[in-house]
Amino acid sequence: MAQQLIEKAQHISDISLWNGKMGTAIFLFHVARIMQNKEYETQACEFVDDVYNYISNQNIPFYFNNGLLGIGCGFEYIIEQKFMDGDSDEVLREIDQIAKYIINMRPINKIDLKEGICGVGFYIYCRLKHKQENDESMTTLFLKEYLVYLIDWIEELLLKTTGQKDYNDVYFLLCRLQTVNVLNFKVEKLICLCLHRMVNFNSQFIDNYENLGINYLNTIKLWI
Repeated sequence: MAQQLIEKAQHISDISLWNGKMGTAIFLFHVARIMQNKEYETQACEFVDDVYNYISNQNIPFYFNNGLLGIGCGFEYIIEQKFMDGDSDEVLREIDQIAKYIINMRPINKIDLKEGICGVGFYIYCRLKHKQENDESMTTLFLKEYLVYLIDWIEELLLKTTGQKDYNDVYFLLCRLQTVNVLNFKVEKLICLCLHRMVNFNSQFIDNYENLGINYLNTIKLWI
């Protein structure tokens, strides 16, 4: 499977998290660690370089599944897992500003993870989840401030939606946001709202955020 993904990624321009080079790189980093295989690690680094060089020179969408927000989470994850060295605050400075722009301008009205505001929320969660509680750096304070605005935006859209999938994605996002302890009184209220609506819909509970939403990571989940 790893070899098939390498061959596919070498022949496509897609750099996205879910179906492109960023997701493939993360998969290969894990396989390299599990199998102690330097060749896979080298190939993963090459794909990450391809992604970084591409976003420096091209305009790409901001969506989570195939755009900058997902790629940003990928970079954060790679640094967090110590697959590569780097300062995520430095590497992701521009994507942080894009998340700020989206929250300020509200150019979308979708809620889901794939192309909606849950993708923005999950990006901010990934940026904050390993920050210390007493971290008062400008970056952390900035991210927490815009998380407050995002939670308000989620509430506005959630009260208008009737989509079962939307409630599911918001629920699993809010459960994660609760751990960063920002505006938790509203987060908990919205969690209860989502649970109530999902029970009424008799919906399945599906965590689309697991393993950054990268489907083929699930094949090695037991070893990660």
